[in-house]
Amino acid sequence: MDLIVTHTNADFDALGSLIAAKKLFPHSRLLLPGSPEPAVREFLSLFKDIIKVESENECDLKGIERLIVVDTRHMSRIGVAAKLIEEGIKPIIYDHHPRTEYDMDPSKDIYQELGATVTILLDSIKRRKIKLSPIEATILLLAIYEETGSLTFRTTTKRDVDAVSFLLSCGARLNMVSSYLNRELTEEQLAFLVRLIHSTHIVNINGVKVAICVCREKSYVGELGAVIHKLMDIENVKVVFVLLQVNSKVNIIARSHIQAVDVNKILKHFGGAGHTAAASGKVIGADPEELKEKLVKLLKRNVKIRLSAKDIMSGPFAIDVDTKIRDAKKLLSKNRLKGAPVLSKDGAVLGVINTRNINKAIRKKFGHARVKGYMFTKIEIVKPKTPFYAVQELISSSGTGILPVIARGRLSGVITRSDVLKVLHQGLIVDKRIKKGRHPILNLAKKMNNSLPKKIMDLLRLIGDMAQEKHYAAFVAGGFVRDIIMGVKNYDADVVVEGNAIEFSREFAAKVRGSLVIHKKFGTATVVMPWGLTGKDRFKVDMATARREKYERPAALPDVEFSSLRDDLYRRDFTINAMAVSINRKNFGQLIDFFEGQRHIESGVISVLHEGSFIDDPTRIFRAVRFEQRYGFRIDSPTEELIKTAIKKDMFGMTEKQRIREELILMLKEEDPMRAITRMHELDELRFIHPKIRHDKRSKELFKSISDACHWYKGSFLKKRAIDTWLIYLMALFEDLDTRSTRSICERFVFRRFDKIRILSYKGEGDKILRFLSGSLALPASKVYKKLRGLSYEVILLLMAKAKSDRSRKAIRDFLIKYNRTKISITGNDMKEIGYSPGPSMGRALEKILFAKIDGKIENKTEERKLAKSLIR
Repeated sequence: MDLIVTHTNADFDALGSLIAAKKLFPHSRLLLPGSPEPAVREFLSLFKDIIKVESENECDLKGIERLIVVDTRHMSRIGVAAKLIEEGIKPIIYDHHPRTEYDMDPSKDIYQELGATVTILLDSIKRRKIKLSPIEATILLLAIYEETGSLTFRTTTKRDVDAVSFLLSCGARLNMVSSYLNRELTEEQLAFLVRLIHSTHIVNINGVKVAICVCREKSYVGELGAVIHKLMDIENVKVVFVLLQVNSKVNIIARSHIQAVDVNKILKHFGGAGHTAAASGKVIGADPEELKEKLVKLLKRNVKIRLSAKDIMSGPFAIDVDTKIRDAKKLLSKNRLKGAPVLSKDGAVLGVINTRNINKAIRKKFGHARVKGYMFTKIEIVKPKTPFYAVQELISSSGTGILPVIARGRLSGVITRSDVLKVLHQGLIVDKRIKKGRHPILNLAKKMNNSLPKKIMDLLRLIGDMAQEKHYAAFVAGGFVRDIIMGVKNYDADVVVEGNAIEFSREFAAKVRGSLVIHKKFGTATVVMPWGLTGKDRFKVDMATARREKYERPAALPDVEFSSLRDDLYRRDFTINAMAVSINRKNFGQLIDFFEGQRHIESGVISVLHEGSFIDDPTRIFRAVRFEQRYGFRIDSPTEELIKTAIKKDMFGMTEKQRIREELILMLKEEDPMRAITRMHELDELRFIHPKIRHDKRSKELFKSISDACHWYKGSFLKKRAIDTWLIYLMALFEDLDTRSTRSICERFVFRRFDKIRILSYKGEGDKILRFLSGSLALPASKVYKKLRGLSYEVILLLMAKAKSDRSRKAIRDFLIKYNRTKISITGNDMKEIGYSPGPSMGRALEKILFAKIDGKIENKTEERKLAKSLIR
């Protein structure tokens, strides 16, 4: 018999997890230890005839052979079921709370960082196609809604949202969810809330407002979660810690709505547990005021956001004091700015000019005047290390909405209202020019250690240490960071240096005894170094000076200027590819995410960085489709509209065809290229390759057959010859084109000569060979061999995929497995002994001997010599 148990003081996620686990382990009993939360207790009182759960008093542990624990991993929280662990039963754990050193020792631990434990269990339920009744679906929906704050908490993931959709399709009732979650506070809770407010102290921790409440009560107050969330709304804070003393115990309850504050990590110091957004702990015999002091110290040490002016400022763009008004307007328009500092000849900041005053001057026909007469001279300035909360106060009182950042008497950068708003309300405020604001929100060092080989980690740390010694900032960036976050294997390190990357790469190459390739125009270099145990393998690292790109005309190659990390990331294609991770020693692993790439990964979105992206580089349209289909994401609506606009403007017609070719090849190298082709068809992109390319049921079936043929080839016992699977799919894409059109595409898109030969050989011979193989007469093996031996393996596998009859497919498989591997033992010297002279007649004789062996007429060298002698006669 199995027993499924959850934690004491069970909430709806605990109850829902019990119900979900019962669907996976049908021959089990359910144990609800201790007393559940009041709302759960009320729910169970109505449905106790439907939901069979046992209390600790009722539960008989005899005969239990397997223990399943849900929504907790701490033995102290599972009541009497802990006796089973003491007797040696190792539990199976399903939990969304992070692992800790105090966890039970499980036989199996299913942990995923999701909004609710129910979501983890639902994945298995959906995979096994287990049916849920409407009441079961409603309980599970209650669990997800409660645990994710009705899908509003930052811990909510796309999979939680998908789970809600699935449960609704199973008949879950939203009105019942609302009746149990959207409840008014009781009189007792309201009275407690008032006392909490009076005991609340707001502290500023490195720019983050944190509410700390110390309260002494005679008895424990039920459903504290609802009270705490109401307190957060009233105090307008994102982080709260409640220290509630009842008798000799101090209960610590914490909630955090921002990633910079991991309350689970903080409460571990008090023996507590939970997850990043919600945690609790209990301390016996301690003074709550002393605990509060310790808590503040821990927060100051652990809250890593540490935002200051330098972290959110943009580049030091400024206007000279003698610039004319009309010229200033052009400069601001070109750089998509609404204002800028005004500098004297010696570089001192004199004031700020904005578009409002510029437009006012132009309306009064003073476009020829100097900006000096129209700038604001009473301005606030900040230093690079000015804390964010001080910046926030100054920007609110600033009449211009612009704060110059001054370092050593010189302009270092500029902060605007948009920069501050984006930090306060990440994801809601979008600057069409650029999303600035370096606000590191996560450290990926642990994730990197888990996903990257030690040798690569050592290499990254070496680069970071060398950069720090030179006072450079070094980062890994782009797809490398995206794949670390997503848990995808990727060892292609792309290093960005705020400093001279070429000089730095020379020193690094010398340190690792690697070779160096430099591209001076772009400020980039590639270091190739010995790798592996023998040193015969090679590993490369691309290094680049942080740079920005300017496109003189649409679809042209960019001009490069050296700049900051922010500008370097902004030049990239999509938000998910525009993140960086610091590898300097002092902040190794710190994520730099200006453009919400991490949030877009969590929500499964492909979002372009700026409106002109597809005009600057139309090949990004192919990449948008490729990433969307690879990861099962979706292109968001604004990005799709920009794609359609670029397509209408025929941007592909202005693009170098070689670049389109490379993107097409990458797309066809994806695991399931038909998904990308289908999306290209929806966006009307296929016509840019050729207007007659068809996308229909037949082409989908052919792609599926190609996948099966390639899978067979890779899984066969053949001595493998490398094949270009993308080329097979490309030939299938050209299936409805004639030879002339196919040759035209090969030439326009400048395919390599060898690729062109293979493509055209299929066009010229493919259908003829298939007709030959599917003829009514049985074919000798040698005739099949003669037809196929001159073709590439790519063409042969495509023929196998296209073949309609089992006999044709068998003939092709036999060629690959048997005929093409047949060798004759007789040599040229043997033929000379028999009487042959070197030349065509010897070649023809050897060929006939090979054909005879393929057809099974001869088997060994003796028979080969005998046949050779008969042929010479």
